[in-house]
Amino acid sequence: MIPALAFCLSVALAAPTFSLESAPADTRDELASIEPAAAASGFEARVVKRFQLGQGWTWVALVEGFASEAEATGAALTLATATQRAFTVVAGGGSRTPVGVPVATEPLAPTAASTIAATIAAHGGVGGGASELARAKAVHFAFTRALEADGRTIEASHDYWREGSSRRLSVDVKDGGEDSLLVVTASVGWLNAGGQLVSRDIGILVNQADAFAPEAVLGLALDVPSLLASPPEAPLLLLEGAERGLRVGRGEDPEGAGLAFADVEAGTGLLAGARYVTEAGPLLFSYASWTRVTPTLLVPSRVRLERPDGRVETVSISKVELVDAAPAGTFTVPGADAP
Repeated sequence: MIPALAFCLSVALAAPTFSLESAPADTRDELASIEPAAAASGFEARVVKRFQLGQGWTWVALVEGFASEAEATGAALTLATATQRAFTVVAGGGSRTPVGVPVATEPLAPTAASTIAATIAAHGGVGGGASELARAKAVHFAFTRALEADGRTIEASHDYWREGSSRRLSVDVKDGGEDSLLVVTASVGWLNAGGQLVSRDIGILVNQADAFAPEAVLGLALDVPSLLASPPEAPLLLLEGAERGLRVGRGEDPEGAGLAFADVEAGTGLLAGARYVTEAGPLLFSYASWTRVTPTLLVPSRVRLERPDGRVETVSISKVELVDAAPAGTFTVPGADAP
């Protein structure tokens, strides 16, 4: 039995495996489209930094785990077409076979995979804006929200600060509504509503403030990779019906909760709108005038949301800042006793 086992092991170890390497790049950002393109095609890519003689430090994308050269070559052609970057098929024994970018005699027709990859890349790559906000030392977010319901419109301006465990949220309600100011530090929480200043539970106030954080208000727009993720058994499809650009999704009224479809601007890859199904019914989002805050954080200047009950919300974003620290005095309340 031992020789047989040894023979089996030697055969298994001798079986070649294949991987892909992208052409090297000077910066990681140049390879931003590869990870989402690989994920959209069912592969897993990672971008690494590598020292190469004669070139110095460069960045390359790796896609591993192919059982045959044919499978690896097919994947290289798929990714080269989607990303317009050349790849090399690397065998377990060290041999290398370049695979260039296919030359098309006419523009390539978009596919669901290429559209998804381009959209994720346009919105900052796989990490996207949500991870950028999570890493920020301090976040400043200012916006106005208008709610249309029962024939009237309620409008309020919001100014939100976050730094560590501290929070500040001021709300200015238009046309005589009740304004409020909420401030939280590691040791105390204050709420001033309608001129009444009271001390409140820190945890409750943090939750109330974070309901107006960019992650909560902008939601899907900050996590496009998760929005466009789909299990292999039910991949998103290229659909008809987009008012402009391209549409990917499962259909107008799919079974179960989740993304019905997303509309993407042609050329830019930016999200133009989405229909998202919840237990309460479908939510219809539209986005306009995207602004790049950092290389991987993009935010829309305007979001319109139609709810199942007929209410319509319009959020106009005036400021998103990621800074090292909030200005002095941000987390103090006039008239409040020091803890």
